[in-house]
Amino acid sequence: MKILRYVLIILLGIALTVVMSFLEIPFWIIYLSIVFLYILLLVVPSMYIVYKSNNLAKIERYLEENKKKVLFTFPLAVKTGDLPTIIQAINDILKKYKQPYMQEVYKANLALYENNVSEFNILARQISKEPLRTYYKAYAEALQGKFVEARTLKESLQASWMKHSIEAIIAKEQGDMETFRKEADASIESARGIQKFSLVYFIHLRDLNETYSKKKQPYVAAFCFGQ
Repeated sequence: MKILRYVLIILLGIALTVVMSFLEIPFWIIYLSIVFLYILLLVVPSMYIVYKSNNLAKIERYLEENKKKVLFTFPLAVKTGDLPTIIQAINDILKKYKQPYMQEVYKANLALYENNVSEFNILARQISKEPLRTYYKAYAEALQGKFVEARTLKESLQASWMKHSIEAIIAKEQGDMETFRKEADASIESARGIQKFSLVYFIHLRDLNETYSKKKQPYVAAFCFGQ
């Protein structure tokens, strides 16, 4: 199906080139038109699914189609609910992506899933870019029981899913599972793209499970691309 889509787009590009050439349209206009067509049909749909889609089925299909890319094994691993699989996926990302920002974020994620709160607290403060720096700092404060500090940091976050996520973490640490569920659902509702996919499966398949909730495991980590 994926190959067929690419073939159709290429054929459309060829047909457009032939038609525009027949009309004696300048070459530079033809070239820009073809580039624009390919970006519109190939790049934009993928970016929409990754960052903006609200359709979990489409997001999962995209992840499955691209699971050879180690970056996409992380959310798929989260869906399995298997901690060793998740940790392996994070380690694979750290081996593949050497950009400082990716190393900072996924080392922090690794500390979370290894339940190393003290290490996570250190690594959260080493993240160089916003908004994940503030998000993880608030996360670290909440895990240490510093709820006032966590909420103060939360107020500077713009993304609604992050704000609700911090409130969910605070509620979980306080043992208030009713508020946790409410804030977790609000976080899912406001998230989009692969972040929504990760939130849905982490929360509903793991954290809302009573047995799992008794364990000191992380609520949710953020998905990001290198920049």
